[in-house]
Amino acid sequence: MVKCLDQIKIGNRGTIQAINTDHVTKERLESLGLIKGVEIEVVRKSPLGSPKIYRCLNTLVALRNDISKQIQVEVSHE
Repeated sequence: MVKCLDQIKIGNRGTIQAINTDHVTKERLESLGLIKGVEIEVVRKSPLGSPKIYRCLNTLVALRNDISKQIQVEVSHE
């Protein structure tokens, strides 16, 4: 099932299928390890819900919800 990254619950994982942002943001995300085909896990969220912390290639990355809504992830189970 393909979902936006911001819809995945804490502790769940998925594989990045697409990053639908502008070119500059996409390059920045790719430099952090968020690349199509890579597994990503939702680690935790901030008290106000944004940003959320994700683990990708053994690196923790904080993304605001407006950015994570633009990342499509294939979730194996939830």
